[in-house]
Amino acid sequence: MTDNNNDDVSSNNVATSASASALIVSATDKAGMEGIDRTKIDAIILRESGNSNFMKQQRKRDAAVDERIAKMKKRLDEHMQNAGSHAWEESERRMQPEIDRLVKKRKRLSTCVVVDMDAFYMSCELLSRPDLNDKPAVVGGGMVLTSNYVARRYGVRSAMAGWIADKLVEELSNGKEKLVHVASNFDLYTRKAHEVRLVLAEYDPKMRAYSLDEAYLDLEPYLSLRFGKGLKHEEVVAALSTADQSTFDKDEEGEDGGRENDDDSKPSAENEDASLDHLSPDDALKATATIVEEMRKRVTEATGGLTCSAGLANNFMLSKIASDLNKPNGQCIVGPTNKEILDFIRPMKVRKIGGIGRVTEKILNAFGINTVQELYDRRASVQFIFAKQATANFLLHRSVGWSNSDSNSKDEEEESSLGQKGISKERTFRAGRTWGEVNGKLEEIAEALSGAMQRKNLFAHTITLKVKLSTFDILSRAKSMARGVYIQSAQEMIPIVSKILSDLKKEHKGTFTVRLLGIRCSSFKEGSDSQQKQLDSFLVKKPANSTTIPPVPTDIESSPKKFDGQDETGQKQERNFVVSPYRKRTDGASSPPVRRDIISSPRPFAAAAAPASVSSPVDETVCPICSKTIAGNNDNLNRHVDACLNAGTVAMLVGESNKEANERSNKKRRVLTDFFA
Repeated sequence: MTDNNNDDVSSNNVATSASASALIVSATDKAGMEGIDRTKIDAIILRESGNSNFMKQQRKRDAAVDERIAKMKKRLDEHMQNAGSHAWEESERRMQPEIDRLVKKRKRLSTCVVVDMDAFYMSCELLSRPDLNDKPAVVGGGMVLTSNYVARRYGVRSAMAGWIADKLVEELSNGKEKLVHVASNFDLYTRKAHEVRLVLAEYDPKMRAYSLDEAYLDLEPYLSLRFGKGLKHEEVVAALSTADQSTFDKDEEGEDGGRENDDDSKPSAENEDASLDHLSPDDALKATATIVEEMRKRVTEATGGLTCSAGLANNFMLSKIASDLNKPNGQCIVGPTNKEILDFIRPMKVRKIGGIGRVTEKILNAFGINTVQELYDRRASVQFIFAKQATANFLLHRSVGWSNSDSNSKDEEEESSLGQKGISKERTFRAGRTWGEVNGKLEEIAEALSGAMQRKNLFAHTITLKVKLSTFDILSRAKSMARGVYIQSAQEMIPIVSKILSDLKKEHKGTFTVRLLGIRCSSFKEGSDSQQKQLDSFLVKKPANSTTIPPVPTDIESSPKKFDGQDETGQKQERNFVVSPYRKRTDGASSPPVRRDIISSPRPFAAAAAPASVSSPVDETVCPICSKTIAGNNDNLNRHVDACLNAGTVAMLVGESNKEANERSNKKRRVLTDFFA
């Protein structure tokens, strides 16, 4: 009897574990969590948070994923019945040329490095708090930002609620340990990150850092000079710095601004041939591993004791996975040959692949795909399961260990900005803030996002606001700018997202308590004086002390237009329409008419009687759409421009006008004899 009860408990725990892993990120493992009792940890997490608003919302989302999986399975079964097994063979045959192409394009050497600081925030704190080295500790209170490796043995990790982390340590240590919370200090973390980057930049001046604790480097130029030309580290650093500055100077000068080469100049990566072709892949791999180890030691010295781990491979996708395998203070090397790559990637769980999250993992698992090897073996099924070809191709590429992010070349940098779909910033905060505080957070996010776009020289056509409520419901709404208008500054973003936030609040039924705000910009264009139209460029500011009366338009486009009607003489009498003089005439096309009784004229045509200068203490702006002078602040202007840009209203008016015109033109003219027929 007792054994049966134990079996029931064990079975329930397995179900609980599966549910927790499917519902919450904090139920997944991080480096340092190997060998932990995941069943007990997940049971505690679900017990403590099972009835929270967050978990309720996650269960709803999980149920939606289950429905999606059921539809996928039904569609797959129907396809199998109709097409048969030979369809998979044909699908695999069609995919083979693409696989062969990817294998052929692999880099000959492994020079891509991902450096990941070990428990960075916590490690920074431990420099001044060595007493916490052997105690479970985290940075953060209400939300865990990071944990030390002692706390990870209890299942405590980033993105976990602080009170759940407390409970885990207390229960799993049988009350012997208590979790220590340390307040965050981002000034310290930023300063230490700068020290790390100074070291790493010596090995790759074009290194990319997407967060404070991680960096991506391509060591091929460094290795070419170090081992191809036999230069010392200091000489290589100088040469790379010269090459980087030379590239910058060329960009500044343009195509015609060349300068003569100085044969006596110091070694440069630009003007001298350096190659690793004389090294075998094995020798190059050993040499690169030595450089990576040297680099990690120099980071520890420069930061006063912070350690980092690194992954080395022939693309950054593999390097990222490798950087997490030998933590803390270790490195993992992946050879460049096809066999070495497949031996490394194929045993991995699919969740280890960057870009495969909780939902995609659950879908793949539902079809018996748990490892990368199985992802490859069932590639034909995957191509059919995922309707979006981009997703299917992404999974195919990852199943053979392929990623195109294998260099920091100029082309790659351009792709990373112009090819980027969107850029976003989010902030989570404690629910219950005042409306003013919420709007203040929104402005902070806009400032941060604007700064990121300025660094990448990007201008966005579409802006999206994301709002997560205390109930964990997520609301979002996007707004696209007028045709040809792209924005970048926070001053342009804030009125738009503030209006969206206000609208969402008015439309939402129930309590509108915000706990997360996010802004996303998309539909990019790269900044260029010749291409960009910013919102401000459409606005004509009028002097504060005078009002200039423009001349009466004389061209046909800006003259009053008339519309079907007849006067007492039988001639067509048409209603007046006004077309803005700011609009340029396009050959073969005319601007749609705008009804004057809906959008007022920019000025009366009897303007000659008006004084030439009128005193006006109010700032005025000319609307770029209808040319009307708008007085007051930006709110007035925004409301007016929204009305002018209401394409639906304009289309409706034009449609009504065209319909009326057709009815009048088709109407039969009656004569006196018609009444005596």
